[in-house]
Amino acid sequence: MLILSANQGTCQLADEELAAQFYANKEFSKAADMYEKLLSKNQKSVYFYENLLNCYIQLKEFNQAEKLSKKQSKRFENQALFLVDIAYLHRLQQEDQQAISQINGLIQKLNPNESSVFELAKALEKRNEKGFAVQAYLKGRSLLRNELIFANELGGIYLELGDKKMMIEEFLNVLVLDESTVNEIQGLLQNSLDNSADFDLLKQSLLKRNKQFPDRTIFNEMLIWMFVQKNEYAMALFYTKNLDKKYREEGRRIIELGFLAMANEQFDAAIQIFKTVTDLGADKPFYTYAKSSELEARSKKILAGNYTQIELQTLANEYNLVLKELGRNPNTAVTIKSLANLEAYYLNHYQTAIQLYEELINMPRIDRILQATIKLELADFYVMKGEVWEALLLYGQVDKDFLQEPLGQEAKLRNAKLSYYLGEFDWAKAQLDVLKTATTQLIANNALELSLLIQDNTIDSILEPLQLFAHADLNFVQKNYIRALEILDSLIILFPQHALTDDILFKKAQIFTSTKNYEKAASYYEKVYKDFGSDIMGDNALYELAKLHQKQLNNPKEALKYYELFIENYAGSFFLTDVRKQYRILRGDQIN
Repeated sequence: MLILSANQGTCQLADEELAAQFYANKEFSKAADMYEKLLSKNQKSVYFYENLLNCYIQLKEFNQAEKLSKKQSKRFENQALFLVDIAYLHRLQQEDQQAISQINGLIQKLNPNESSVFELAKALEKRNEKGFAVQAYLKGRSLLRNELIFANELGGIYLELGDKKMMIEEFLNVLVLDESTVNEIQGLLQNSLDNSADFDLLKQSLLKRNKQFPDRTIFNEMLIWMFVQKNEYAMALFYTKNLDKKYREEGRRIIELGFLAMANEQFDAAIQIFKTVTDLGADKPFYTYAKSSELEARSKKILAGNYTQIELQTLANEYNLVLKELGRNPNTAVTIKSLANLEAYYLNHYQTAIQLYEELINMPRIDRILQATIKLELADFYVMKGEVWEALLLYGQVDKDFLQEPLGQEAKLRNAKLSYYLGEFDWAKAQLDVLKTATTQLIANNALELSLLIQDNTIDSILEPLQLFAHADLNFVQKNYIRALEILDSLIILFPQHALTDDILFKKAQIFTSTKNYEKAASYYEKVYKDFGSDIMGDNALYELAKLHQKQLNNPKEALKYYELFIENYAGSFFLTDVRKQYRILRGDQIN
């Protein structure tokens, strides 16, 4: 008996494979014969049923198809799937009135049962009867006397139908039912609201819900989220202050809004938001945090623009004044770190910077992650100064203390870069190859790019071009820009048409960006994109070119053009997410 059962199973499996092969080869008559037999043995199989139905449709045997759907419907107590398929068959034969009549009849016969409504609506969606699926859900709401049920499903259908107003209403209904879905709903709205008109619809719906549910904060929070998407931070601050006051948070929620503004490079807004917290008084718990953050926002604003040395020195003086007021302790460690960075990389006050970094590293009770980050920054500074062994020591400490963690991987990456600068290509590549699977995509991407650079230029025994390029790269890091350009120019003369040509041009663009010769930088980025667009530096060059036009050259039309080109040509690029974000900002419908 067991042997017989096994043989039957083997035969059915062979029949299934043969039917699937006929079906894939579009031999629908043969496939239909096979699926008829298979379905007769396993009447519950939706897979066999649907393939057989499609065979009949392909063969234009609509009578057979309708008989099949009706038979299955009788077998399984008028299941919606089969009854909707009868309407579908009418549609295929352009018998629209019969199809509509069939569907209307199914909707009218609905009973107050959630599963029955869901089953019918899903069957209608499957056959692209989305409008009728909406009617089914709405009828179900009426029968079940529940105005919120099926909100998620209706929101999804309205999204597909392009009905933004009703989509918004239903997704907000989901929040009424379950506030824990807020991130999911924000994501759906973020991907579907395209312009100011869409945001106006959302605003009106949220204001209405706020009045409807005055004791719930979720719609206030959604309003704040919406204003942030539009970079309307004054309005976001208004609602944030209300919530902060209502829950006696003493500035905590306002601080979070300030960080959002800073992350979105809205520095003026961030400064104003942080100042709102400091204005609450020095006795409040977030005063120190807000004061430091306000200065940080002002610093980022200055450093993002065409600053002067006078502005930098004034900024350093402000840091020292704030530290004098707040004290030098773990609570102000980030402020001290920012001052050290300013002194090291912008004001060239090397000894002052080193003293600040060492003060932080040795500070009692400092956060260990912040301490490690400071070590990496100090190590970078030592690289810039040419003190290689000091840098290696610090990179090694962080790598050892944070093995397999992102911070340790970052230390390993920087250590590998230093080895590359020094011409130790084999060791550098070995470290970089380990990092190709790093947990952080940015680290993995950077490791892959440098590894490929080394691999592509150490194939033969002639290492001089890469050695020269690495030396130029080190000079760039050390801000010896004239020397870096001299080395790059000599490379082009000594090794014309070398595989490093695109990297040389890209490095020149970076140098001219650093020296604020933005027009020249743009010309080099454009050359890399046009002449080497399909190579590894193509997406980097176009991304930097677009950013240059957007931020430094103040040429939004050109930036928009280059962002569009990027989206068309580099769908798999690491930079695509930010490109889409910047593109939407420039187009005027920003969604962060």
